Amino acid sequence: MKRPSYFLLIMVFISLTGYAQKHDTTDALQRTLKHLETFQQKHPQERVYLQTDRAYYEAGDDIWFKAYVTVSQFNLLSAISKIMYVELLNDQQEVVQSRRLPVISGLSMGDFKLPETLVEGQYHIRAYTNWMRNFDEGLFFHQAITVNNKNSGGIISRSNFIYKNTTEKDKQVYGTVQLLDFKGRMIPNRQVAFELKNNGKTIAKQQVATDELGRLRFQFPYESRKKDQPDLLILHIDHGNQGTIVKNIPVIIRPDKRSIHLQAEAGTLLAGIQNRVGVQVIRNFIDEKQEVQGQLESNGQVITKFKSDAAGLGSFDFIPESDKAYSVLVYFADGDTIRMPLPDVQTEGFHLAVNNLMEQGIVAQLTASQSHIKNQQIACIIQSQGMVFYAAKQSMSKPAITFNIPKKDLPSGILEVALLDEQMDLIGSRKIFILNPRDTLILQARPNQTSYGTREKVTLDIKGLMPDTTDIGAFSASVVNIDKIPQIPKADKNIFSTLWLQANTYNTFDQPPINIVHQNKQTQQQIDVLMLTQSINRSFWKNVKEGKFPEIAYTPEKELRISGIVTNKQDEPVANAKVTIASFKPTATVLDTVTDSAGRFNFDKLLFYDQTDFLVQARDAKGKKNVKVKLDEVPSQAISQEDNEGEVKVTAKEGASNQNSEKSLDEVQQYGFSGKSIVLEEVEVNAKKENPAKHSSNLNGPGNADQVISGDELYFNGCPTLDICLQGRLVGVRFVNGIPYSTRSMNRPMQIILDGMYMDASALNIINPFDVASVEVLRTVGNTAIYGMWGSNGVLVITTRRGDQPRRFGPELYAPGLTTFSPQGFYEIRNFESPDYEAAADTTGSDRRTTVYWQPGIVVQKEHPASISFYTADEPGIYRIEIEGLDVNGRLGKSTSYIRVEKK
Repeated sequence: MKRPSYFLLIMVFISLTGYAQKHDTTDALQRTLKHLETFQQKHPQERVYLQTDRAYYEAGDDIWFKAYVTVSQFNLLSAISKIMYVELLNDQQEVVQSRRLPVISGLSMGDFKLPETLVEGQYHIRAYTNWMRNFDEGLFFHQAITVNNKNSGGIISRSNFIYKNTTEKDKQVYGTVQLLDFKGRMIPNRQVAFELKNNGKTIAKQQVATDELGRLRFQFPYESRKKDQPDLLILHIDHGNQGTIVKNIPVIIRPDKRSIHLQAEAGTLLAGIQNRVGVQVIRNFIDEKQEVQGQLESNGQVITKFKSDAAGLGSFDFIPESDKAYSVLVYFADGDTIRMPLPDVQTEGFHLAVNNLMEQGIVAQLTASQSHIKNQQIACIIQSQGMVFYAAKQSMSKPAITFNIPKKDLPSGILEVALLDEQMDLIGSRKIFILNPRDTLILQARPNQTSYGTREKVTLDIKGLMPDTTDIGAFSASVVNIDKIPQIPKADKNIFSTLWLQANTYNTFDQPPINIVHQNKQTQQQIDVLMLTQSINRSFWKNVKEGKFPEIAYTPEKELRISGIVTNKQDEPVANAKVTIASFKPTATVLDTVTDSAGRFNFDKLLFYDQTDFLVQARDAKGKKNVKVKLDEVPSQAISQEDNEGEVKVTAKEGASNQNSEKSLDEVQQYGFSGKSIVLEEVEVNAKKENPAKHSSNLNGPGNADQVISGDELYFNGCPTLDICLQGRLVGVRFVNGIPYSTRSMNRPMQIILDGMYMDASALNIINPFDVASVEVLRTVGNTAIYGMWGSNGVLVITTRRGDQPRRFGPELYAPGLTTFSPQGFYEIRNFESPDYEAAADTTGSDRRTTVYWQPGIVVQKEHPASISFYTADEPGIYRIEIEGLDVNGRLGKSTSYIRVEKK
């Protein structure tokens, strides 16, 4: 299937349409179209979609994902970027794990290993390319995931913390914590002692009981806490015969942002004609119902009433009068109200109304006041990121003109309908959503039967059913026992909703998913209201008119490289300096080059993986070392406050999942952790001397420990690994074969916590001491009690360096012309382990897989359908088989099927 050349078609269309058109107007429109084409060529927008194996995980699980990087409205596999980033964020807006991955023909894949003791709650996956950083972060891929911790004592919690002004000067924090059991049932009338700590100091303490819905509610003055220090809520929950359960909940305080967004269609209200206004609810609490009721008022008189749907979307129509001011009053379910004014009513000007609910076409009607009926030429353009799909002109010789636009040639996704006057100034703009059946790839994925026994082989044939499917397609498949996980609709994104809707919509991250492929009248209207509420970018059209385009700050990454500049003591560039880089893991590698006339050097086409350290040496042309080396580093991507908001919902199915966790917990405690996960943050050198433990995850507060050692102190030992550096330096700690033991308890090793992750005690011998900012020793009961069973033998809290914690001592300060560099390399991708029970010699172990099968490398062609096979696990249930992907023409495909697995 070939994509049409829209620009040539539009030029022909303009020359043949419209009324007696003026030559200068035609030139102005063609010039605008040319500017749009230039913008699209210089600023193509990449999009990213990740298919994950599921959206709900247990601590200790693996997260598997396949990445699709596309470009343009047609979602063609991108050749712009060859590198992408996938990050796992916690609810404190911190990057927990980061993956730098190669992108080959627009495709990539990877995984995250969740530590066994990961704190339960809401986490967040973010994915982007360096090129995408030039645009709004809202266009990155975002997906909330839920993580349950099997060590939670059978109690699940979800929480919200907001602050708002109760009076003009008084600001209060309002907190709600709900407790639920493993089956998702609320826990009422349970005695709980809670303690709120800020930077290790208690600021609130109370004994309370949960209400009938299992909730704890409390408030405290916002100013009673240090805003730049971490807050922690510690719950001591009475658990009957099982004693007391201790839960530590990070307190993430967010502003009271419950509000509504009002958007008049096309951005203006014109007196004397019917106008439409879109309403979007911006929620406050993460589990709050979004339905609202409201009314339009003027001078205390109710003009009309409206209500939103479950997604918080609604609209109303009215005929404004020129001498009146209007406001909207909204009623929330809990009785709160918000009043917002509407824009001023215009007595003269234009009004654009768009009807996109018809099957075959779009109607864009422009109404003008009497003073604006001047026979001027009005241009209508439909575009997306500068790619134009329709352009036409009409003369404004009467009060209203209509553009009838056929849908059959428009691509799927969000487009903009824009009307411009003769000077190419924007009159009005409106977003629309198009679903074109030709952009959907119909997949058939049929298992060889519908019912299976445990540990039985399943074979699945996959093929495309489009009559012209002759090109190659790339797909990924996940098979999950859905009886073991809860269903979380909010997190259930798919390739259609992401690449066609969310990847081009700035404020839908909090919106529930909308079935955009199988639409009915209700979903069509819901999407239309969502488009109505999208803001208008007037500055974009102003820049298009003037031919101005934004500067590019981030270039597409094509390969791994190390570059920088060599200067002398006066910071002047040194030409013809010899630069050598060397690394010694996994094998010794030495490369050299010479700086150019500007002192710049570049080592490109490199291949290295995470945790690779480089030694960079420079000498001037005479071999002297009195020079300085400054390396180029890509700044880390900022995290917006709203990124990680989501919900932790416990349902009956989540209860089943938690009961499964209880079964496997005994095995974990008996045989140890099922795996290790070590993530050392990238070392960035750019800050002043401060408390070395200021970024510590110490639950007592950073620096509140029996002993604190800074990473700078470790440098002078000259030791290769952290366990060697610490021997003999920690009070009350003895090392046996590299394993730390508290002299208070030599039976079991101390608990190692690296950047908030609980590690095996043997992890010290693979941590580079040069990357460590601080080591905190917790030995006494006052410091270990907060960790419960994990602190019974003492704790070592290790914090790696962040961007604001440079090394005070190091080779770059004591060896001129020499520096070290630890750039983020490629992640070494793991393979999903799927058992083969026909070949396996030992099949006596239990098989409790939740993700039964994961295959990211499926290729489908018309002549060569793909086939996958896997074995079912030991636990019966309904297995969901999801296959997603696209072909080389950008057509998207998704198939979902189910099989029943019964106990043999």
